[in-house]
Amino acid sequence: MLKLVKRPNSPYWIARGTIDGRRIERSTGESDKAAAKRALTGIIAELTAAAIDPETGITFAQAAALYLDHKPRARSIDRLILHFGDMPVADIRNAEMRRAANMIFTNAAPATIRRQLYTPVKAILNLAAEDELCQPPRFKSPAGGAKRTVFIMPDEGNRIIEALGADPNPHMAVIATFLLGQGSRVGETLALDGRDVSLEGKFAILRDTKNGEERRVTLTARTVAALSTLPTVGKAGPVFRRKDGSRFPMSDSYGGQIKYAVRRAVDRAGLDPARVTPHIFRHSWATWFYAQTRDVVRLAHEGGWKSQEWQRYVKLATPDLGEIARAEGWVFCPETGETRGRSRARA
Repeated sequence: MLKLVKRPNSPYWIARGTIDGRRIERSTGESDKAAAKRALTGIIAELTAAAIDPETGITFAQAAALYLDHKPRARSIDRLILHFGDMPVADIRNAEMRRAANMIFTNAAPATIRRQLYTPVKAILNLAAEDELCQPPRFKSPAGGAKRTVFIMPDEGNRIIEALGADPNPHMAVIATFLLGQGSRVGETLALDGRDVSLEGKFAILRDTKNGEERRVTLTARTVAALSTLPTVGKAGPVFRRKDGSRFPMSDSYGGQIKYAVRRAVDRAGLDPARVTPHIFRHSWATWFYAQTRDVVRLAHEGGWKSQEWQRYVKLATPDLGEIARAEGWVFCPETGETRGRSRARA
């Protein structure tokens, strides 16, 4: 496999090693090691996407290259390519998955291993299996580490938004309002294009979603009011931007692009930054939303769940919480017709 090395008197990291018996040495064009690692996975995917060996079958790197071509913004793939590399997928069985878990995710919780190892590997191999390039995977994911559903109260959400109002980036408070008002994931929120937002129609279209399916969400009055302060609505490019006007990077982390600003705001709001993270906003929205609407169909659709994941919030959402949310300005049950409008967003 390839490794990153540096030549004397050169600022750039070099990808050096062997692939399929071929000696490879190629510049990544990156002087930063983190950026070079990202470039390295692309080099590996490119070089291994050649003819599939009829004896050993498709390799993991080849399968990953196909997957990334299908879902270029897929999460948690880089480190998997670096680990499995040109290993034939036929050799990736339960024992190999356990070894990968021990090497890549040492001391990680079972839930983390399931999410960042088993889920993406299964997705990669299942896509290859659809093209009859391998057999569907039959992995047994690690048990234990039942999911904990943490959410904040509506008044706490308001305090965080108020604290974010002091952030140098005026987009931060609006981002938090969108996350708490719409329940979208951080990545798909930051990828939202200004042309896919209709303040008149009170809706937005999330196109770069976790499951790859576009989703229309009904904007709450609170979200509409917040978005109306941004000059990027209705224009090409991301609605939400960094302080310098550039787009947020797409990353594998759960809210890592905004976590430091949120952490500071959470601390100023008198809450625990270790407990309240950007991803908790999604949990909070789902809990408040169902408490107020009692509508599981809307919950699943607006939240973009293809699985039964939404059920965890139903157990926590008491009717009094719905009224508390309403009193704090979070209204998810608009009057009939209020959220219907003619689209001016991109079809």
